[in-house]
Amino acid sequence: MENWEKWDLKYSIAEFVLPRLEAYKKEVENDNIMSIPLWIEDHNLPFILDQNREYSKEEIRLINKEWASILQKMISSFTTLLTPNNEISFEELQKIQNEGMQLFAKYYFNLWD
Repeated sequence: MENWEKWDLKYSIAEFVLPRLEAYKKEVENDNIMSIPLWIEDHNLPFILDQNREYSKEEIRLINKEWASILQKMISSFTTLLTPNNEISFEELQKIQNEGMQLFAKYYFNLWD
């Protein structure tokens, strides 16, 4: 490992994680993920998530859409860390980064297919 990779570790981690999250999100959006993310909490779905029931293709599409929305918030957080954006306020930047990182931590063990 290079010394520069350890100086500000958050950037090295973000550079590793970001492209993988983006690729994972594309798989979700294309319905290529083998598992239905029933662990989503605080979701905006018109039905209750329950591991003990069958879901229609439309419901699976809605679940994946909600999951992709959550993934996008994680992606935005890492993106703003790596790509400075002078068009948004510092407060808005912090809000985006904090929300995405909290979701990343919350769902870290659920990033699988």
